[in-house]
Amino acid sequence: MKYQTIHGKKKCTFFTLLIVIMLVAGCTHKFEEINTDEGRLAELSPTDIRSLFPSAQRAGINSTSYIISTALFAGVYSQHFASTQPAHMSHRYLIVQEWISAQWLNTYANAMPALYNIIESTKDTEPAMNAIARIWKVFVLHRTTDYWGPIPYSQIGESSPVIAYDSQRDIYFDFFDELEEATAVLSANLNKPSFVDKDLIYGGDNAKWVKFANTLRLRLALRISGVEPEKAKVEAEKAIQNGVMTLLEDDAYMQVSAANPNGFNLQSGWNESRMSSTMESLLKGYNDPRISKYFRPAVRDGQFRGVRNGMSQAQQNIPENSFDNSSDVSLRLAPINMNTTPQAVMYAAEAYFLRAEGALNGWNMGEAAEALYNKGIEMSMLTWGVTDPAVINTYINGTTLPIAPGGYFNTPALTDIPVKFSTDAEKQREQIGTQKWLALFPESHEAWAEIRRSGYPKFYPLINSDNPDVPKEKMIRRATFLTIERNSNGKAVAEAETLLGGPDRASTPLWWDVHPF
Repeated sequence: MKYQTIHGKKKCTFFTLLIVIMLVAGCTHKFEEINTDEGRLAELSPTDIRSLFPSAQRAGINSTSYIISTALFAGVYSQHFASTQPAHMSHRYLIVQEWISAQWLNTYANAMPALYNIIESTKDTEPAMNAIARIWKVFVLHRTTDYWGPIPYSQIGESSPVIAYDSQRDIYFDFFDELEEATAVLSANLNKPSFVDKDLIYGGDNAKWVKFANTLRLRLALRISGVEPEKAKVEAEKAIQNGVMTLLEDDAYMQVSAANPNGFNLQSGWNESRMSSTMESLLKGYNDPRISKYFRPAVRDGQFRGVRNGMSQAQQNIPENSFDNSSDVSLRLAPINMNTTPQAVMYAAEAYFLRAEGALNGWNMGEAAEALYNKGIEMSMLTWGVTDPAVINTYINGTTLPIAPGGYFNTPALTDIPVKFSTDAEKQREQIGTQKWLALFPESHEAWAEIRRSGYPKFYPLINSDNPDVPKEKMIRRATFLTIERNSNGKAVAEAETLLGGPDRASTPLWWDVHPF
């Protein structure tokens, strides 16, 4: 499935696209209808095209709807956080349709119209812009398919009353084609102007976008390693050969402003969530210097404290589990800095952990697993402002174990692995997965996906599950298909259920999710 078959043939207009973005009203089956007006301007100037990219970038990471699309789902499912808001129930594994739909609408009504216009308008004239837009499209849609599994993909832009969903396998295989083609084009046009100051992530630095794309390719390769190991190896090794993120300055952040604040910071002041017991066990047990970078001590006693995931409303109202008795995020991640703290997109540290796991798989990742693992830890420390080499070295060679948080539920230690790299292969995998999870913070989309894929880090069972399909000791595997799509694109949704490999339930694993837990 090549790029030309993925996008519709009709061109969208600047005017109608702006209407779509402002109204956020489009569902997938009406995409072409509301984005095409044959009576208006059919060609966009480079200036017009560049003006579309910021909205595609912001919508692609759901920046201003973070509280709905991420914090209420991936944020707590990954156990980066635990909910302390009695009014919420999604943290007990309920898929609240009106909340989770924000992820879908940001993808299909905000990000994709802009990207569709850019890609169609630049494919013959602006190779650098076209390549970067295709890379960003893969980033946006990989997050979306990792929520639901099958999603509309190859027919985006088609004029049809029914927009079919694609299988996740087909989508992932096309991701690799897109990234291969886009990076080849961009590498051959590094000196061509792209989105310049309209690029909110790299400011038009094409070379950094090549590294970003190759790191994304490496991420996706590890994602399918349990179900398509040979394909995964090929894609991962190509990503390394072409050059992944290796430096602190490669870290990808979305720039913010008063008009477009950091979505994570915006929601963090609403007392919706706090440090999880999972975080507490690891950060305190490892004497992790990032603990004060991620969180603040509890108001009540000045100690770093987490709470368990899945508490009932009554349990959330117990003083020991209250807002003031648990750790909120650090000031860097608080509302006071929402107009200045850039929003995390992807860290170079992740590339080292991906390479470390690839090395354990026997792939050519350029270095041995232990060296890559240690470098991943160092890079994450540097990302968060921990720069003292002695402090970093002490952490890397640490032999202390995760603590037992205790508390109201008498929570035990999460696991029994230290930071110092083990000689046992399975413990090495757990160490890599655990340190990667810590380094991903607060990017919970990826953290949840990696727990589902690898089983690491280990996680505490929920105190309560309100979803009869997902017992409290299990990990929730996906979001169920949306009611709004069943109402407007029902035939396609019914057919999509046959692509799942199981019923449309939150307990049905995605195609790449073959970990037995």
